Order: sequence, then C-alpha cells, then structure tokens
Amino acid sequence: MKRVCAYDGCCEFEAASWNQKYCPVCKCKRKAENEAKRVTDTDDPFANPRRFEEVHITGMDDKSKIMIVGDLHTPFQDKKTLTAIEHFWDEFQPDLEIYNGDIGDFYSISTFDKNPSRLFDFQKELDAVRAWLNHRAEKNPGARRILDDGNHEDRMRRWLWKKGPELSSLRSLDLDALLGLDELQMERLAYNSVIDLLGYRIQHGNKTSKSNAYPVNVSRYMAVGTGSSGLCGHTHRFSQYAWTDSRGSHSYIESGCLCRFDMEYSPFPNWQQAFTYGVVYNNKVHLVPVQIYSDGFRAEGEFYRRK
Repeated sequence: MKRVCAYDGCCEFEAASWNQKYCPVCKCKRKAENEAKRVTDTDDPFANPRRFEEVHITGMDDKSKIMIVGDLHTPFQDKKTLTAIEHFWDEFQPDLEIYNGDIGDFYSISTFDKNPSRLFDFQKELDAVRAWLNHRAEKNPGARRILDDGNHEDRMRRWLWKKGPELSSLRSLDLDALLGLDELQMERLAYNSVIDLLGYRIQHGNKTSKSNAYPVNVSRYMAVGTGSSGLCGHTHRFSQYAWTDSRGSHSYIESGCLCRFDMEYSPFPNWQQAFTYGVVYNNKVHLVPVQIYSDGFRAEGEFYRRK
C-alpha cells in the first residue's frame, strides 16, 4: 500500500505494514520523535514535560479482530498458559494487537530487595521480551501493534531519573531502541496513557485492591472513575462490571494476568489468568474476556489445552 510520509511529506513509499507512516529511507520517524522532545521555550522550566498520550482509533472495518494481552512479567510468564494462548492467537490472526503493559518484569532494576540467586540480568530480561515480541510479529506481520507501558516497563524511566538522570536522554537507553520496536513497526505509549478504541478505553491501570482474601472489584472502580466502558490490567485479577445509564449499556473488564503464581513478592496470591479478544461490528468493538483454568480455556468454539 502506498503512503505519504507523515513527518514532512518528503516522499511516497510502499508501506510494509498497516501502521507504518514514516518514510524508512530518510529516518523520518526519529526526526519526528526528536521534534516532539525539543524544548521550544527555554524560559519555561517545565517546557518539556513527560507526555501521557490518548490514542484515538476512530474507525475499523467490520470483522476486524482485536487481541489484548498483558501482565506476562517476562521472564516470569506462565509458559504453558502462553503456549495455549499463542495457539489461539495464531489461528485468530488479529488485525490489532494491544500489549497492555507489564510484558516484561524488569526485576533486575526493581527498587525491591532482589534474590541474589536469580540466574539472569537486565540484558537477559530485555532479550527475552524482545525475542517474544519478534516472534509475535513474525507470526502475524500485518497487524497493527501497540505496546502500552505498565508500571514494570516504567521501572526503566524511574531508575534513570533517580540514579542516572544525566544518561536518561541517550537514545540508546530508550526502551524503543532496547526492544527494537522501530524494526517491529510497533507503537509504544508511556505508562498511564490510554488507547481509545471506538470509545472503549484501554489502559494498563494503576489501581489495585489491598485485600487478597476479599479483593475489591477494580473493574467497577474504573467504570465509576472513568464513566466509560473499558479494560485495565495491573491487578492480576479477573472481573467484569456492567451497568446501564441514559447513554445505554456499558461494561468494564479487569483483565487478569499471564504470569506465574509463585512470584517472590506475593506468596499464595488471589490472582486469575485471562486475556481478551474481540471483533468490530458497526464501528463498535465487541470484546470477549477469557478466563484460563488449570487445564486450559475455550474460545471461538474450541478448547485450547495447557500442556
């Protein structure tokens, strides 16, 4: 498909994927990023604040497919669960893939006490995340892919701001570069950003419940707080809340996790594994949250076994 470069209209090029909008020859994507970061008023000490984005996807073709996953916490992902999900994923072939935060754990740069017996370092964590993202791109190269940072991806920014602010501007230390997102034609949003998908708000989230035994339904909290249908992760719990008002019927999904349940910081957690997929009809997204049990899950009329 032919596209005109979105940076300055410098040329027309053959786009390799749906979401490629910058000329690959002139490095226009990097130029656009640098332009956005440039301080324009040196008299204003807050002229270049940290940016939170709200990406609006206002139109999708009927029967367009969506896949939403999050909270893998690589290298602590549940491999049996992820293998079963990828089996479904490969058959489903979504048009839009949303990686809704905490894809990597970034354990090595956590501020919490770390187990010295762990047999990996931060580079190995990054390598594992990058390899998996590459694997998914190879399996479904035509999809639009968006990585919405979670609080664990944000550990990189927090570490640099606290311990190495002088290095934080180096492009080689930017997470896009470390994960090779340019090569994947993958969009990335800062933590606490929002994807507005046909009016349905998707974000990693930052709310949780203090009680493990009797957790608060965070999907209800987010529904009340945003006044919108939507989906959040972060809590590692699975729930759904629905309500009706003068605008019609709405629902909010708390999307579970795909990590192991033996994490050092949370013994015997009250977590549930889940993911979400959906289809667009009449410019409205219809999402299906899927809880995963010890033997597997059912989606689109098929059973996908954990093995």
